[in-house]
Amino acid sequence: MSSESINDDQDCNDGSCQCGLFRLLPPEIWLNLFSYMSAEFIIEKFSLVCKPLRRFILLSQSYWKYRYERRVRAPYRSIPNINETWVNVCHQLERTGHEWQQCAEQHHNVLSISGAHIGPITDTILLENGYTCVTGSRDSSICCWDLRRLVRPEETKLSNAFGSPYIFKRSQDHQQRWIWSLDHEGNILSSTSSNSEIRLWDINEEMREILRIKLQATFAMTHRLRNSLLYAGVYNGHLHVYDTRINNTETNNTPIHIERVTPRGYIHALELQDNYILIIHKSSTLCIYDQRTWQKIENVPLHLGERVSSYYKNSLLFLGDTEGFVHIFNWKNDHCEFVEKIRTEHSCPITALSHSRGILQTCTAATKTLAIDQLSTPIKHLASIKADTFDQHICMDAHDNGLTVIGGSDNNLITVYRDEFRRHYTL
Repeated sequence: MSSESINDDQDCNDGSCQCGLFRLLPPEIWLNLFSYMSAEFIIEKFSLVCKPLRRFILLSQSYWKYRYERRVRAPYRSIPNINETWVNVCHQLERTGHEWQQCAEQHHNVLSISGAHIGPITDTILLENGYTCVTGSRDSSICCWDLRRLVRPEETKLSNAFGSPYIFKRSQDHQQRWIWSLDHEGNILSSTSSNSEIRLWDINEEMREILRIKLQATFAMTHRLRNSLLYAGVYNGHLHVYDTRINNTETNNTPIHIERVTPRGYIHALELQDNYILIIHKSSTLCIYDQRTWQKIENVPLHLGERVSSYYKNSLLFLGDTEGFVHIFNWKNDHCEFVEKIRTEHSCPITALSHSRGILQTCTAATKTLAIDQLSTPIKHLASIKADTFDQHICMDAHDNGLTVIGGSDNNLITVYRDEFRRHYTL
């Protein structure tokens, strides 16, 4: 919601208050009254009473910043970019909470689509454009989904050459066997598979393979692609770093650096922050390396169980344990500072999680449930949504524009999307 979206012609031309309502009360009283109304009602309806009141509502940025901070506590707040105001941020937060509640109560804006994979989906990512989803499966295939097609009036249920009307690019090589993890940088997509290979694909060129890295007698469960460097967390407890700009095939199979992280256990989570690498390995230990010197600067036993789900964004590290708790760390300078431990609606292992602007999403394969919580004081549970899958592995990714994608078994891609995504991409 922006101030330009309200038509000036809806009130008198000279900008005066013909009804006299705005001058009836001092600004302090108006601001106090606003706390009893929803942001949507204030901005979209109450601001149409007269121009002075509308101008006061849209220009009171300090009030909207205070209102947002009351509903989202530090360090989970977001700072508006140049295209947003505190009015927009606060309005979006409250609208998001309301729409998630409607989504759970009425099963509104929940859609299950299938037809692309014949095996369980093991990883899914949303690209920066907000509508392209990439999934990797145990059937050796990688699919690119155009989610804008979900909201087009001419949407069809007929399949295309890729097995689904929503798939526009697909790559399949049975030598890959299981796809373990996906990542991307710009138009370059990277994937790891159980046949000990790491491949790079050009999404803009019909998923053309541009690089293949062969590991020795092991495979990478997780990886990250940043600044043309590929960081692979290998099952034998080592971290391999490759330079993807090298075109020689034999040289590509030789990492530019190998770090032995742990002699016992495997690496199952890997995140990057500036010049530091955050690694989580079995059993439940967080290691932090300085990439410039390759010195281990921190080794933190977490005691969260054998397999920890993780999500990292904007210097916040979220870790889901085996008992339904989320442990949060905040990156500061050269170490992770513990923030708090949050109890979710789950009482079983958290399989996947995501955070955006004070909204925490957690997913568990045990009960096939997606839980939405607002990180306010106290924490406000917004919704619980049952995912339509029978698999014991669930992957998830979410985007700030209001879209959450869950991948499961039964060759389904379960998408949970809200009104905001529909409004933004309806043609």
